[in-house]
Amino acid sequence: MVKTESQGGASGDDVAKRRPLDGDRPLSRRPLDRRSARIHLVAAMLAAVLLTAGPAVGQTAESLAPADQAPPSGQRLEHPDTFDEDTAEGADDEGLDSELDSLLDQDLGSLRRTSVAPALEVEVSSVSRQKSTIGRSPAAVFVITDEMIRRSGYQSIPEVLRLAPGLQVARIDGNKWSVSSRGESGRFSDKLLVQIDGRTVYNPLFAGVLWDVQDVLLEDVLRIEVIRGPGATVWGANAVNGVINILTKSSSQTHGSYAIAGAGTLEQGFVGGRLGGRTERGVDYRVWGKWFQRDEMDLVGGSPYDATNQARLGFRTDWESPADDKLTFQGQYYNGESDSLADKDLAGRIEFDQPVSGGNLLTRWTRTHSADHESSLQLYYDRFDRKAYGFGQQTNIFDLDFQSRFRYRCDHRIIWGAGYRAIFDKLTNNDPLPYIAADPKRRTVQRFSAFIQDEMTLLEDAWYFTLGSKFSHNTYSNFELQPSARLLWLPNESAAAWCAVSRAVRTPSRLSADGRLIVNQPVPLGNFPLELRGVGDLGAENLVSYEVGYRQQTNEFFAWDATAYFHDYDKLQVLRLNFPPAALPFLDISDAAAADGYGFEISATAQLTACWSMRGWYAFQRIEFDEPPPSVAGSAGKSGALPRNQVSLTHSFDLSRGRQLDVITRYVDNLPAESTPSYVAVDTRFAWNVGRNLTASVVGRNLFDRRHPEFGPNYFTGDVPTEVPRSVHAYVEWRR
Repeated sequence: MVKTESQGGASGDDVAKRRPLDGDRPLSRRPLDRRSARIHLVAAMLAAVLLTAGPAVGQTAESLAPADQAPPSGQRLEHPDTFDEDTAEGADDEGLDSELDSLLDQDLGSLRRTSVAPALEVEVSSVSRQKSTIGRSPAAVFVITDEMIRRSGYQSIPEVLRLAPGLQVARIDGNKWSVSSRGESGRFSDKLLVQIDGRTVYNPLFAGVLWDVQDVLLEDVLRIEVIRGPGATVWGANAVNGVINILTKSSSQTHGSYAIAGAGTLEQGFVGGRLGGRTERGVDYRVWGKWFQRDEMDLVGGSPYDATNQARLGFRTDWESPADDKLTFQGQYYNGESDSLADKDLAGRIEFDQPVSGGNLLTRWTRTHSADHESSLQLYYDRFDRKAYGFGQQTNIFDLDFQSRFRYRCDHRIIWGAGYRAIFDKLTNNDPLPYIAADPKRRTVQRFSAFIQDEMTLLEDAWYFTLGSKFSHNTYSNFELQPSARLLWLPNESAAAWCAVSRAVRTPSRLSADGRLIVNQPVPLGNFPLELRGVGDLGAENLVSYEVGYRQQTNEFFAWDATAYFHDYDKLQVLRLNFPPAALPFLDISDAAAADGYGFEISATAQLTACWSMRGWYAFQRIEFDEPPPSVAGSAGKSGALPRNQVSLTHSFDLSRGRQLDVITRYVDNLPAESTPSYVAVDTRFAWNVGRNLTASVVGRNLFDRRHPEFGPNYFTGDVPTEVPRSVHAYVEWRR
């Protein structure tokens, strides 16, 4: 018998249930009169119409598992075209009449939309700052699920980000990373916005992310939403080339206990744990902690000094009132050390310990006024301290954000909001030869912002147009406008096409405005300090982006997604070499550079058998910089610092007796500007159930390569890259 889904709910959860068989007589002896035969024939014809109108019609949302997740071991996958004639014959005639009448009462357009495409129904919230799905998102968005994180065996956030199509993730040394999207790469990439539970984690010193201090208990991550391309209309400055939003689970989803412990060659040791529950007053909570220690990597022709260790404690509480109010309060504290090796002409290579510590508190209140009206207010405080070869950074950030969404008439979904951020920093340097300094040493930077976005329904279930803009004022570049226009077309329930035009800006950072940096000067200039001076009147770097994309759930077992883009950059910051009379040469910053970037990304997931799933992606990217004289070549960005081609392929096997095998193969093209060759890395994870609550895993990384570099040295900060070695680690997880 064909199962159909009710159109009343947007999620398609109301499903007509299979009726019990008539137990009075065996199926083979039940008479089938002409009237019943006609009913069966009409029902079969309607089923054929539904099945040709879209894939996977008649399957429940629960039975259509996403293509990147294998079904439970031993479960048989049934093709959606299967029609159970025996069961249909066994149903009573009144039930068939009722179901047939219900179907005939609907128009053909509504029947086409009763199916569900699992890959397009994955929830996202980062594109428009409200709950939506991938299929309804006019942007290049990918979701790294908690299942993907668990099965990868990775133990840090940057490693997990390797799973996202199009991201360039390169390990510089044991605690430094280059993570970028569609643009410039490097440790200090400054055009990628990263958030953890709504808290922006960029470092205002250079407007980028220091990945060694971004961490959570990975077991508590709900999903990681990765947007390739601008997201500035709703998120503001620095959301230029992409947005990464790391969302952890509500504490109501983490009741019970969890513990993890492991050790290996590169991952020398790590432990973590969490305890969650609910109080008598209905407040859900969890407390968690983790510690890790990573060994040094390989340095050809030298001694590495890039080991790292860190301890972290955190908590989260969630409470929901009968009046539809939700309150979240969470925080964490960390302390550790990141060893570093710097290469300086004046002093040779310097080994130094880099203490890192910090903490944050966040609270969020949400009120649901109605199904179409919701408001939220968020406040967080973030503090971090770092010290490197005499330079100390102490930063305190206060951020207040309000947003509200509502429906205007029937065809406008409006979301708007306003925010305020204040950054208080103290930059000191007590080293006899300060490599990094700032004048003034203390500064307060403020940012006021507001945004509004309207999703207009042009044709129900077919055409949608989204228009909005971000308005902001900051201490460095004053007023900025960041608009976008996005068009979404849903040709059927299992496909979506979209295009977008948007503008985004990257505001100046503390160092670019008033910093002082002694760089590792080239030998031809002589053995003297070459100073880089910040410029206080710099404008914001601009991007105008053009994107087009298409995604489709071809059938229950296969889905794919493709995106192409063109980026037009303007007012990029570039270095100029100045030769003043009777003084040493120095560098300063200008905003005279420009660039053009283009590329495309394609990804797919396939459920090949009941126990074998596959996920893969390919990305091509290219960027060309225009640095007019007297600019220093390569200082705005390096065309050859991006891998032109990247390929990733993941195989996941669900074996018998609760065993799992995952194989991740990655190819990354060479980086000519960094003198880094291409490489192929193969990572594997094998896991099995030791007991009812205990799971053991063995993870191998870079198995077929003794070692390889992934990035080059940093000319201005003197970072010395090391090579990623082959490694293995094992761990056990306990859940109750």
